[in-house]
Amino acid sequence: MRHRKRTAKLGRTSEHRTALLANLVCSLIKHRKIRTTLAKAKAARVVADKMVTLGKKGQEKDSSIQCRRLVAARLQQQPRHQFAKHNGVSGKVRRDEWRQNEDVVRILFEDIAPGFAERNGGYTRVIKLGRRRGDAAEMAILEWVKDGDTPVRESKTAPKAKASKAEAVTEEVVEETTTEEVAEEATTEEVTEEATEEVASEEAAAEETAEEPEAKSDDEPKSDDEKKSD
Repeated sequence: MRHRKRTAKLGRTSEHRTALLANLVCSLIKHRKIRTTLAKAKAARVVADKMVTLGKKGQEKDSSIQCRRLVAARLQQQPRHQFAKHNGVSGKVRRDEWRQNEDVVRILFEDIAPGFAERNGGYTRVIKLGRRRGDAAEMAILEWVKDGDTPVRESKTAPKAKASKAEAVTEEVVEETTTEEVAEEATTEEVTEEATEEVASEEAAAEETAEEPEAKSDDEPKSDDEKKSD
């Protein structure tokens, strides 16, 4: 029975899983950031944190060699000392390049571990990226935590700041609404004035049209009855 054992099997045998996690952690040490599935990132994060703990412990002279051997065994990295000349490049130059870019143990103990001297755990971070196209696997980025990254603590003055921001937003909204209302009132007044002017012009035109027929009636010839009465 596997009581109290929460090892992520990742659908692999123990040998395959050990080699997979070792490769992931080696890539993380070399490149400082890797992109993989969420399950693999969480499993590799545990191994990476343990390697950093050994790297910090290896800063002491008494346990330096022992910690380096443990890290090399866990990450399946064998030390290399002999490099043959290749394509005109001497063995010494090739060895220096390998130590600078490929020697995982040296990079961990000399470059990464000293940066976490004041941090007690939590050396890595997992950032979710969503699901991958094709098989819909959850993807994530596994990276080292930087020096200035610290958890944000909420202060007591935070709600006041939020309230002041909310008040400022409400004041801006009120000002915008008042300006809009004033603009609407001005437009309504202009529309009413234009409407009254149009109505007055129409009434004046109607009066003029009513007076014109009367003037024409005076010029019309008189009938026979009217001539007799005259």
